[in-house]
Order: sequence, then structure tokens, then C-alpha cells
Amino acid sequence: MSFRLSGEIKDPELFRSIMDGGLDRGGRVFYREDDGGNIVEVVYFSGAKRVLFSGKIDQEFANRIRADGSKVKILEFDDDQGILKIVQE
Repeated sequence: MSFRLSGEIKDPELFRSIMDGGLDRGGRVFYREDDGGNIVEVVYFSGAKRVLFSGKIDQEFANRIRADGSKVKILEFDDDQGILKIVQE
């Protein structure tokens, strides 16, 4: 039996622990910024996990996301197909 994780969380410590545990195993973090350079959307993605962070992002957390993640222009998840679509500028 195999399980997959899909979620939306607001706790930055929980997101960091998922991110830290997965980046060494091939997971990726993607983020999107608004016109002012503020991070407005962050997702951790791997073959078995898709976790969207929807909480408050302080400067320290934003620096970590920028260091470990990839900035994209478009970030869309199709739940029916199980596909994460990303587009960079």
C-alpha cells in the first residue's frame, strides 16, 4: 500500500520540517512573488508530497525559501490530474 501527502499548512515550523526532510531526497520548493517582491505562494513538491504553505512569511523564512527554492511566475496544481504546473519567466 502506498500513501501520498497533500496539504495546506500555516505553521512555518511544520513546513520547514517537511522541506528540510525532503530537499535531500529530491523534493523541490517553488515560490511565487507579487509585483513588490513579496513571496505570496510557496509549495513543497516531491513524487509523494505536495504541501502548500499559506501562513505568514517573515523575512528569515523568506530568505530561506529564496535560498532553497526556485522562483516561478506561474504555480498551478491540478488535483484531478495530480500535476503541478510551473512556469518561469
